[in-house]
Order: sequence, then C-alpha cells, then structure tokens
Amino acid sequence: MNDRHAGHKMEYPEGVVLLDSLGDLQPGNTSPILVCGSHCGGNRDLAEHVRSCHVKAVFLNNAGVGKNRAGIRGLTHYEAENVLACAVDNYSAEIGIACDTYESGIISHTTSQAESVGIQIGDSVQDAIAKIITHRSLTQQNAASVSLDKEEKNHKISIKKQTQTHIGGLCITVTDSITFLNESNSGDIVVCGSHGGLSAGKYAMKYRVKAVFFNDAGIGKNDAGVKSLAFLNDGGIPACTVDCMSAEIFNGQDVLDNGIISVCNQLAKHRNIKKELMVKEAIKHI
Repeated sequence: MNDRHAGHKMEYPEGVVLLDSLGDLQPGNTSPILVCGSHCGGNRDLAEHVRSCHVKAVFLNNAGVGKNRAGIRGLTHYEAENVLACAVDNYSAEIGIACDTYESGIISHTTSQAESVGIQIGDSVQDAIAKIITHRSLTQQNAASVSLDKEEKNHKISIKKQTQTHIGGLCITVTDSITFLNESNSGDIVVCGSHGGLSAGKYAMKYRVKAVFFNDAGIGKNDAGVKSLAFLNDGGIPACTVDCMSAEIFNGQDVLDNGIISVCNQLAKHRNIKKELMVKEAIKHI
C-alpha cells in the first residue's frame, strides 16, 4: 500500500486491499475487492491471473484511455473472467497510487457486472465499493472461489513474457509490463507497455535497467503518468514516456514500433533524446 499520506490513516472496509501495482498481487490474496493504481489495460491472461488470486472486484486507472482504447481494454477480459471491474478517470486519481484511487477516484468506465450492482459512471470508488458490499453475493463467493482455484493450480498462468530484439547493434528487452522483469534484466535497455508512474519506476530501479521507455498514460492528475522519470533520473537511469495516443498501453512492441516521445528525464535529454522523437531513434542515443 502506498504511504504518501504520512500520518494520514484511513480505515478501509473489510475485504478491501490496496496495491499500487498489479505486479504486487499475490496468489495467497484473500481480499475480494482490489483497489489498484495500475492501468486498466491488459489481456485475458492478466485477467485470469487476477481472478486466480481470488479477486472478485477490481478498480483500476483508465490511463487516459489512449490509442485503440487500450487503457480500458482490460474491462472486456475481466468481464469474461466474471471479475467486476471499473476504471477511474486518470485526472481524478494518480495512476500508480492506490490510496489516491480509493480516496479520490471517480468511475469513468464500467462493465455490465458493475452496472448490475448499481455502480454508475461518476460514482466515487468508495461509493462503488459500498454498493458491492451491499450486494453481498460477490464477497460471499470468495471462499468457494479459493477452493476452486486450488484445484486449478496445475493450470499455471505464465504472464511474465519478454522478448529481445536488436536496434543499431544494441540489444533491447521488450515487455508489456515492467513488472515482468527479473534479476537477469539488470543493465538492459527496456521498452515496456507500463505507465510511467512511481510504482513502475520502482520496478525499473529494482532491476537496475540501463534505460527505460514507458507509456505516459495520458499524464493525468499531478503528472502521475510520468512521475517516475525524475525518480529514475536521481537513480542514474535515463527514462522517457511515449504519448498514450501513439502507442497502446500494455503493448511493449507497439511502444517500440510506434511510440513517440512525450517526456524525457534530464539523463535522457543529455543523450539528445527529445520530445516527438520515435522510440527506435531515441534508442540509438542511449
């Protein structure tokens, strides 16, 4: 849980868990309602992973919606997995900050399952959660779902995919999410489909990448979609975001092929990387 409100403690309803990143969601989770700072993009595998972690309802950031509505693409997949899902407006809550999603998030997009419990566009996240709790069938199903998922453990979902490619003699790691990296990626130039918020930047720092390119997620409230760039600059890592309308969020290959730089940190600028440069051109300056 994010602790940016030092000294400010808020009581959360029973059954609610806050995570800044979906990458922090663990199989042992037992809280049916997840309030998450991550974007609402994704694919069927990611939605299946969320369901397998016993989540019955999830609130995510719409990431500016972006190219091909990729920022809310996950809604369809969550619905297929029978997970109630809502996206919040990226100017109502900071992407990558779960407590802000809970405290300030305003629903911008819903699924039919959300609508069935009375959640409407314009509701606050807290009001939406109250409606879910009132409609107790969702939370009561959780115990049964834990038992069912134990039987499904043999069907392990491998979502942490990454590929390597070469540009101008440099090896580039391409992945849909910065959370898919591991210790072997130390020193890599990474092009990912993640937002450029603080939670994503912490993963880049953790694995000590050489340079990283994110999606700006529509930039959003308090510039949250690009907030990791200064943090990474302080850590010695050149970092940039691409415009969310130039490349799909959660699509590292699209960021590499079509991404247009929107914001750079100082270390990237010192390498003559600038706004409106294509990612493939920017990489040659690393």
